[in-house]
Amino acid sequence: MFSFTNEQKIYDLSGIKIGGQPGRIPTVLFAGLFFKGQPDFENAKEQLDELYLISNKIGNPAIPDFFIKKEEYITDIVNFISSKISKDKVFSVDIIEPSLKIRTLQELSEKGLLSRTIFNSIHIGIKDDEREALKKYTPQSAIIVAFNPKDKSPDGKIEVLENGANLTDVGLIDIAKDIGIKDLLIDTAAMAPGDNSGASIAAIPVIKEEYGLPTGCAIHNVVEKSNWLNDFPNAKKSVDASSNLNIPLFGGDFAIFGPINNKDLVLPIISWQDILISEYTESYFGVEPNESHPRRKLF
Repeated sequence: MFSFTNEQKIYDLSGIKIGGQPGRIPTVLFAGLFFKGQPDFENAKEQLDELYLISNKIGNPAIPDFFIKKEEYITDIVNFISSKISKDKVFSVDIIEPSLKIRTLQELSEKGLLSRTIFNSIHIGIKDDEREALKKYTPQSAIIVAFNPKDKSPDGKIEVLENGANLTDVGLIDIAKDIGIKDLLIDTAAMAPGDNSGASIAAIPVIKEEYGLPTGCAIHNVVEKSNWLNDFPNAKKSVDASSNLNIPLFGGDFAIFGPINNKDLVLPIISWQDILISEYTESYFGVEPNESHPRRKLF
């Protein structure tokens, strides 16, 4: 368990606090929707209602992360966000294809949603037209992926954030600041098993100490690519959910935990871990949990 010497930034994302010293603020959990097939909006609404219900009960904030993979889905997903996500709640859009990012930003702007948008993500593949679109349609927050294909160690992740590692003209943090994004979240880029996947966890305290920015990752991706677990289907789901325990244990602030239907496993597991961490950090470092922390909610 950690206490950082560098000042730790705390952001307020439409009422959700994120960042700070371990033990102060509960781990924020990103729940993915629309990964596969055509978006099922009726099911998504039910899942979101359940997500927020669990979140409110145990104290760990939850943020929906909408995966947009086809152009024909953009308008319907943005309309769903506009009509079904409460105006006091933040959300994330997870988009791989640059052209879809630009179009989605335009539609989010038209709906007046950019102040509640977390853009997922900025990485070394960012192009000039995407930068210009982000400057024109600027979300309040963005996830920066610290992926360095030349050096997947924690030092390599720092390098790509700091100076771009000769893969971008400047570091990814400076790119995001130049765009005008206010709230920067760092994703330590979980890799496949055998590809220095453990560095995504080891890099969390390194990046937190260096920059003081809220940091986390999608460690669940490592589990998804651990094909040997397919021989143990009952264990795989437990491993997938429990893998997220590593993030708060190493001082992290958020977990992108995968499909929203894992919410009833992941949220209580992380809440339990947050309670343990808070008990220790308060007694040893004097860090008191905030008013919404699971220790306040459940005890």
